[in-house]
Amino acid sequence: MSQAQPTRSVSSESGAIETLAEAVQFLDSLDVSAMKLGLDRVRDLLATLDNPQDHLPMVHIAGTNGKGSVTAMLTAILKAAGLKVGSFTSPHLIQVRERIGINGNPILPDDFQHEVQSLKQHLETLGWPRDQWPTYFEFLNVMAYQFFRQKRVDITVFETGLGGRLDSTNVVRQPNLTAITTIGMDHMQHLGNTLAAIAGEKAGIIKPGVPVVVGAHIPEEALTVILEKAAQLEAPVILASDQSLVVSPRSNATEGLLIEDTQTGAAYRLSLLGPYQKQNLSIVLACVEQLRQQGFAISQQAVLDGLQRAYWPVRFQYFPQQHVVLDGSHNPDGFASLRETLQLYFPQEPKLWLVSLRSNRDPQALVEVLRSAGQPVGIMVTQASPNHLYHPPEALAEQLRTAFPEAACWIETAQTPTEAYTSLLEKREGISGEKPLILVTGSLYTAGEILSLTQF
Repeated sequence: MSQAQPTRSVSSESGAIETLAEAVQFLDSLDVSAMKLGLDRVRDLLATLDNPQDHLPMVHIAGTNGKGSVTAMLTAILKAAGLKVGSFTSPHLIQVRERIGINGNPILPDDFQHEVQSLKQHLETLGWPRDQWPTYFEFLNVMAYQFFRQKRVDITVFETGLGGRLDSTNVVRQPNLTAITTIGMDHMQHLGNTLAAIAGEKAGIIKPGVPVVVGAHIPEEALTVILEKAAQLEAPVILASDQSLVVSPRSNATEGLLIEDTQTGAAYRLSLLGPYQKQNLSIVLACVEQLRQQGFAISQQAVLDGLQRAYWPVRFQYFPQQHVVLDGSHNPDGFASLRETLQLYFPQEPKLWLVSLRSNRDPQALVEVLRSAGQPVGIMVTQASPNHLYHPPEALAEQLRTAFPEAACWIETAQTPTEAYTSLLEKREGISGEKPLILVTGSLYTAGEILSLTQF
């Protein structure tokens, strides 16, 4: 979601970019929705820039769910160990600068504007036809390689955008380590309609001789594909295990998730609240051990400190003062995790929901998580931008009314997330007795818009 800022427009395709707003406008002109899977275009461009990606120590992470949380935790741990860490993630929630970070902080506005202008000017100098220019995602990806090399970072953590095999982050020839978090049914129109096919795309990040950490609980059908790919490339496989990790009853939504290792006696307090983070933690710990074996000095204290400080917003992010949860779950696996997390922290609380859902998502998974959390007090349905990508609020509301015919549960619509949230706050003020918990879910972008409001 690009932040609108009052400024003059980019004067022409070849005009200089002089402000952050102009940089954002130029990126948007590359077509945010463009998705051209393949590596040749990005490789050709990087070759004209002396292949900055091949000069960066890197952990490369793919997976249906969890890769963002793993990236956030690992970045925080490496920072706590005294390293200068570059990270590349997607999507952004409030501002595009979030995608390129150093030590967990977004690239500065001046640096961002300069890097966009520099790469745009380079493309113009090359004289490539506009239809051969990189997509929005690819442009940012190449920018990140350039920026991290210039800033002489000690290590980078790159999250794939979609899949792995044909994702533009996969141009790196020799990362230090790769990791595959989970395999689930998502983005089937691009990755395939079976777990095996999706696993084949994710396993495309495995490189010859480079260790690959594989998450626990990956279905057998998918795991077989990953192991076969690793064997072909003689890549050592580290199967992460969370069997000895236990979620402590001392976990709470204010202080954080507490995970205890029954085998070693270690206790980890996580800023990320979902109990499913136990699986992600096992991947992070396996990655840390592999990096230690490669000579990176990462103390146990750095692990503990990093896990407490990791920041990955709107993944069951709780705001005690507002009594609000922002959660970007949007697919069946994500909703299952949301259901589990609610059961841990707020099993009996009355709940008001703010929901939206992209039109390529089945509302049934949303219905199931709403029903599992107990009878809702009310549901507000909205859509994020661009609207055409979402179920129209009234159409989705009608499906929810069919699922929740009880008169006690009201279901209304609003045209924007901000309108929906404002209305929910007003309705909650009018409720006597215990104030319901407000839960925002169904879309990362909707949750991101709510996060941007001043009260947070």
